[in-house]
Amino acid sequence: MTEPVRAALGRAIGFLEASQRPNGELPIYAFAGNDPSRASLDPSIFPSALAAFSLSFWPPARPLRERICDFLIAQMDADGLWRHWPSAHPSYRSLPADLDDTSCACAALAAGALPGPDNRALLLANREAGGLFCTWFVPRMRWSGARHMAATWRRVAHLPTLIAFFRQTSASPGDVDAVVNANALFCLGAFPGDAAVVDHLVAVLREDRERTCDKWYDNPFAIWYFLARALAGRSEEGEALLAAKLAVATSNTPLDEALSLCAATALGLGPDGEAAFRLLRLQQPDGSWPAVALYHGGRTRLGDGGFAPVHRDTPHWGSEALTTAFAVEALARFLQMGER
Repeated sequence: MTEPVRAALGRAIGFLEASQRPNGELPIYAFAGNDPSRASLDPSIFPSALAAFSLSFWPPARPLRERICDFLIAQMDADGLWRHWPSAHPSYRSLPADLDDTSCACAALAAGALPGPDNRALLLANREAGGLFCTWFVPRMRWSGARHMAATWRRVAHLPTLIAFFRQTSASPGDVDAVVNANALFCLGAFPGDAAVVDHLVAVLREDRERTCDKWYDNPFAIWYFLARALAGRSEEGEALLAAKLAVATSNTPLDEALSLCAATALGLGPDGEAAFRLLRLQQPDGSWPAVALYHGGRTRLGDGGFAPVHRDTPHWGSEALTTAFAVEALARFLQMGER
């Protein structure tokens, strides 16, 4: 399958190069109520950060990836952090920096061997008492270190906007989300106290809590992708649980197919020729794979730790470019596994 896969990758990179915006980002759309037919362009940091990491597995994508990384660097704030929306977005100032965007942007730069910000201490300080990472960089009513205090308490100057953000959205200052913790763990590597994060992620898998472990994701394939990156080589139990779940899972979308193959190869499973063939068959004539939402605008956390259903008008984010970037990662990893 080497030649068909390489040809598909070539078409995919051609599509992404044609889609890339002048500032380097890849297009992302907000789907009203998770309906791709009700989509509007919504420039965002997170999807481009994920795409830049995914493209690092295919060397011919380097020029494309470097332009994305230029966009990420341009959007980094003075503290070495990122928000979900770029600075030109009308809602940029309405939300604080967050650990998910920041971790994934840093991982993208590292994958390209590009210098990233000196923010490791700042990320490590953004943990709650139990050792898990908090999603938002906001002021804490406890000592969190001079740099973290300076970076977060500056938000007090925009206190009305900050309060409005948490009142008008499902976000909470104390949010602790599993995928966010997985991405922080993947970004940072080993650090004192990392066992608390590893144990939390493994417990999610052991207890089948994929749909209720994170406010912003409810697709198990997305959860498995991010947890596989974080737990590979770190937890034998986590790896075994992920492998067992992937072996019996049935994908429903091209995005699921790509995420599943990425997760399996990250764990060292494969190469799975049947999975690669299924993904190849889903490629569209223009070189892309269809748009499917990866994440959404959040859910209300209930008292029992679960979540209320996603509101029918909650935006979901996805695009052909984002699905295609994951497909590039999946097929490039597949080729690498076959060459070992």
